[in-house]
Amino acid sequence: MKKYLAIAFALSSTLLLTSCKKYLKEEARSLISTETFYKTNADAVSAVNGIYAAMRADVRGNIDPIWMSEMPADDVTAIGTPIGERLEIENLVYSSQHNFIRNTWTTAYNVINRANTVLKFVDSANILPTLTRRIHGEAKFLRAFYYTRLVQFYGDIPLLLTPTSPDSLYPARTAKAIIFNQIIEDLMYAEINLDDRYAYTDGQNGGRATKLAAKSLLGYVYLIMGGYPTNDASKFQLAVEKLNEVITNKTRYNVDVQPIYKDIFDITKKGINKEYVFYYAGTAGLSASVQAATSMQFWTYNFPSWGPTKEVYDAVTNTSQVYETGDLRSTTNLAKKSGTSVVPVTNTSGTLIIAKYIDNIATSADNAADWHAIRYSDVVLMNAEALIEVGGATNLTTALGLINTVRRTHGGLTLPLLTFSTQDDLRQKLRLERRRELMFEGKRWEDLIRWGIFIPTMKAHMAFQYAKPVSPTYDYIDQNRLLYPLPYIDYVSNPNLRPQNPGY
Repeated sequence: MKKYLAIAFALSSTLLLTSCKKYLKEEARSLISTETFYKTNADAVSAVNGIYAAMRADVRGNIDPIWMSEMPADDVTAIGTPIGERLEIENLVYSSQHNFIRNTWTTAYNVINRANTVLKFVDSANILPTLTRRIHGEAKFLRAFYYTRLVQFYGDIPLLLTPTSPDSLYPARTAKAIIFNQIIEDLMYAEINLDDRYAYTDGQNGGRATKLAAKSLLGYVYLIMGGYPTNDASKFQLAVEKLNEVITNKTRYNVDVQPIYKDIFDITKKGINKEYVFYYAGTAGLSASVQAATSMQFWTYNFPSWGPTKEVYDAVTNTSQVYETGDLRSTTNLAKKSGTSVVPVTNTSGTLIIAKYIDNIATSADNAADWHAIRYSDVVLMNAEALIEVGGATNLTTALGLINTVRRTHGGLTLPLLTFSTQDDLRQKLRLERRRELMFEGKRWEDLIRWGIFIPTMKAHMAFQYAKPVSPTYDYIDQNRLLYPLPYIDYVSNPNLRPQNPGY
């Protein structure tokens, strides 16, 4: 059995292939030579399943990319007895040696290398042409998904499109524009060749990349490119067009704004939840499979290490600067842990916690909570954002309707319908509704960066959270905090990664 070449800076690892009966619910069994493995339809499916298996590092263990999307923003603060690395992320004083930063980088390139391996070798298999195209579509979607994360976190990064080899051990950084072009190319292929959608209850396919997911991610990529730092305003119209392909065909894709917000995260309602676009399926059975559960309940309830900031909820005054009175989303997202019970956030005692991922308090780390990478209400709000940026009376009115649909359906009918006076007025209302709707779902850091408001927002947040003056206390929050540093070990080992991102 052949082994893959060791990679000096750990961009990726050997391809772990699964021979699972349940999609993403079995442990990868062995290392298999790519030259001899791809012979049957089942072999090819097992190979692509190995790509998904590598993604589990995102939601198992220390959930590094989720920390990096939430902790350094204004919704989440470290609670309990947090370790130094979480405090460093929260206070924006991390260095290139931070483990979360390197783990996120390494996981992404591990997934990308597995995708590249499948893309190179699967055509040699004697399998159905339609299955070959689907597998290419899945691999390209997953590669695009992780390159989207990498380019947002780190800026210019190595663009690897073939499996690692002696010639690719020390790749150079590639300009963001080229990375985005590759992401778009991959997603365009994926949206043509993937199936529309799989039912959540489809044990073999539920959770796979789909045409629905590819269109949604492509719309998001256009939205990113329209915002800071690319600032290509022409991409907003492309985002509108692509996201409209989802919204105007929601019956075809069997998606909609789920009638009850709490049901989106209720493990007993998975079969009827129409919010699923692209997700990590959580399945109880940790003792049987390390690929099954997520760690969301563990970090928010069993060992609560991240909780709401004072803006989100002030436990002293029982007030929120984010949620209006009566917003049903607040009672799903927020609660208190009192002993071994979950009690309302207004309870006079208990620890303020994130409640949306709690599925069974009798368990510890073996939970079935899903992680939504993209969900339908996110798509609706992205479309509203793009319409606002394109501008024009018709687009603004349409955007308002989309925002109110999500707001009233999930926040409750007691909330007043929003109105607007100017384009910027509606822009600010969209941003607040997006914060309310997607809180604690790994979106906030990326949103603040894309909107070009990260620096002033975080200075004001830190001053409020810790009751200190904005200046000079938080003057260190500047342009250098708009990207993470390249991981230290990789940067030192590979001279072609230089220069380092500014400030590190």
